[in-house]
Amino acid sequence: MFPVKCQIINGKSNKWHAKMKQWGEQMEIWDIYDAFREKTGRTHVRGEEMQAGDFHQVVHVWIVNEKGEYLIQKRQSRKKGWPNMWDCSAAGSAIAGDTSEMAAIREVKEELGIDLNMEQAEFLFTIKFSRGFDDIWLVRQNVSIEDVILQEEEVADAKWVTAEELRNMVSGGEFIPFSYLDSLFEMMDSAISMKKATVGDLEELFNMQKEVFIPLYEKYEDHQTSPVIQSFERFNERFETGNYYKIYYDGKLAGGVDVFQKSSGVMRFHIINILEQFQNKGITQEVMSRLESMYPQATSWELNTIMEEERNCYLYEKMGYVKTGDVMKINNRMTIGKFVKQENLNHYSAL
Repeated sequence: MFPVKCQIINGKSNKWHAKMKQWGEQMEIWDIYDAFREKTGRTHVRGEEMQAGDFHQVVHVWIVNEKGEYLIQKRQSRKKGWPNMWDCSAAGSAIAGDTSEMAAIREVKEELGIDLNMEQAEFLFTIKFSRGFDDIWLVRQNVSIEDVILQEEEVADAKWVTAEELRNMVSGGEFIPFSYLDSLFEMMDSAISMKKATVGDLEELFNMQKEVFIPLYEKYEDHQTSPVIQSFERFNERFETGNYYKIYYDGKLAGGVDVFQKSSGVMRFHIINILEQFQNKGITQEVMSRLESMYPQATSWELNTIMEEERNCYLYEKMGYVKTGDVMKINNRMTIGKFVKQENLNHYSAL
């Protein structure tokens, strides 16, 4: 045989450099966040030891079909964590530049060959663990098991199971015992769902806000702070600085809620709108609890409310929100008061 010619660069062959380039392309790089889920501007190479106080982003995706069955996958025997165990539909770490949604789409495509329909996706909650933030996604989508393409390096098998079958698999030691499974099943069966609003929803949400607050505007003659007198331009500014979620009840638009980060670790409810025909159904309480679980980086939540609306004040106190004593008198009929919650926030724990 003739000898193979190799160019030598800095003492290494061109084959060695080609191998290094290939490894580099496969190397997984993460964005680094601080404890308040704010980007630090630094990145981390997967496999290396993370610094104390550094966090990265993870996603878990649960696909559910119209029968209420869950698509689950079996992890390969050579996986470092939970080998040969059944798992959710797909999971993995977000790479640098990814949003949570982008990571969910990519992981499902890579592991199962499925194109997620994010129009039917709902971000449920986040688990803050020792080294990251784990976003839990629920996607209602029918998928034929014959169309699933397994990523052989990661996935050994996939199948549809009912919630009861999944519980039995956990009891039998076949399925990873996620601590949040009961909550996942409850949210899946709940009539209430939430979806982050987009710019295309602005006009609808703006008109809904006015409709919800007109009765209070007329009752208290609030010409200073009422959302009824807010301009569309100001509404748009608020939308851009916060996170606005559309609230659905049995698939129908029931209201909206706007939250924003006031400072590191402090989240604030700016406004909660529930249309009259959907009031007294427990929507506000469930939505507020859900939002607490979506922002585990928050150590405190704040809101302002009309103190004369005793039912609302009672609800907030029942949920653990405490009057601070900070009040603003609008007129002889109406006073705005501040509530804060710092204990027993609805945060989920890791395994």
